[in-house]
Amino acid sequence: MIEDITIMIPAYNPDNKFIEFVSDLTENGYKIIIIDDGSRDDTKRYFDMARDQYGCRVVSHSINLGQGRAYKTGFNYYLSESKWGGQFSDSIGVIQCDCDGQHCVEDINRCAKLLRSNPDKFILGVRDFSDKDIPLRSRVGNNCTSIVFKLFCGLDLKDTQTGLKGIPKSFIPCLIETPGERFEYASSVLLETKRKGVEILQFPIKTIYINENETSHFSPLRDSIRIYSLILKYLVSSLSAFLVDIIAFSFFLSAARGLFIHNYIIISTYLSKIISCTYTYVVNKNLVFKRKNGNKWTIAKYTALCIGQATASGFLTYTLVNVMNLNEVISKIIADIFLFFVSFRIQDRWVFRQSRKNV
Repeated sequence: MIEDITIMIPAYNPDNKFIEFVSDLTENGYKIIIIDDGSRDDTKRYFDMARDQYGCRVVSHSINLGQGRAYKTGFNYYLSESKWGGQFSDSIGVIQCDCDGQHCVEDINRCAKLLRSNPDKFILGVRDFSDKDIPLRSRVGNNCTSIVFKLFCGLDLKDTQTGLKGIPKSFIPCLIETPGERFEYASSVLLETKRKGVEILQFPIKTIYINENETSHFSPLRDSIRIYSLILKYLVSSLSAFLVDIIAFSFFLSAARGLFIHNYIIISTYLSKIISCTYTYVVNKNLVFKRKNGNKWTIAKYTALCIGQATASGFLTYTLVNVMNLNEVISKIIADIFLFFVSFRIQDRWVFRQSRKNV
């Protein structure tokens, strides 16, 4: 029996592939936690077989609460049973798996080996999306998400929606509090590794799709919106703040042009930034990044960011006006579009970042 690695499988309306997978895992000596996420009554026999024939630990939701909630339920059970000589007290971490036959035991064994040799890293089994057998929706969706994660978050990931992950025990308490209840939880977890400074180790796995992945419960439109929720909220926040900034800039520009012949652009930029930065701080802290950092320290960092951003915006705008003879407002828009991407990275990685000591 493998004591140092625990397998965790969320399941919703499983079929025979689920039992075949459980059988293969138990033959290899793994202890398994299964989360029944409110499955139909006619699928209950599979959970009974997993518990009675293969010795799996089964925890259940009475209704379907989503993949993210299922993992949190499983994590809580795992940690509870890891205390005071419990059945998972010798475990160093968890390997997450899907229940629909997409992962082979050989790859799980490789993930376990990597977790043992890297007990403080987040292990990610990544698929090869150049494979022609991968369904188009999966290929396009993952490639788009990978680009977004790299552009906005600085995470260079080959597979953002893989179900095979190796997670060190020390990181699990943090994941119970990570936002997300359904498919968006996978993206939130990856972002949390970045915020906490946990290194991600990627390794290639076999790509297995059965009947074009027809048993997947992923809804391309609904669940993609959930996955991109953080980015979308930031875009909405930034767009509204951008409008506030431009309106305020236009107002101050009209008032300052006659008073300050040479520096009216810089002065108008700083004044408008005071208004827009106050607005974005409140929105981003409470609605977008949802940080619990001490207010004084966070405000100090955000103030420093705003001063730097206002300075850069002012000088970029001034340069575009005087070198390229562009309109002041148009120049301001061009400068702030460029600074938009830089600001997101700084806010996520520095301003609203939680301390790694809490991992």
